[in-house]
Amino acid sequence: MPAKKEEKKLSIEDYKEAVIFTYSTQHLLKKDKIRFYYALKGRDGKSGIVKALKIDHLGRTVLLVSEKNANEVEDFLKLWGCKYKIKKVLVEK
Repeated sequence: MPAKKEEKKLSIEDYKEAVIFTYSTQHLLKKDKIRFYYALKGRDGKSGIVKALKIDHLGRTVLLVSEKNANEVEDFLKLWGCKYKIKKVLVEK
């Protein structure tokens, strides 16, 4: 018989608050999408706002942001005129 895995009790202290941003860049011209991507990820793919704020880029238009940096990311998306949606979540520390 296989050994039973010990289940860990979940506690709110094991989680931190975060925000998931989903956004659209459809309104941007191709050249502006490139500029947006550079601002987001940097020209080298590592030095933009994503690295500066320690954001997890979950998908093409999905960002996982710590709650303390959510306002800065929201301002960034507004600056570029992006439509976006926000979901508050708890993530494991």
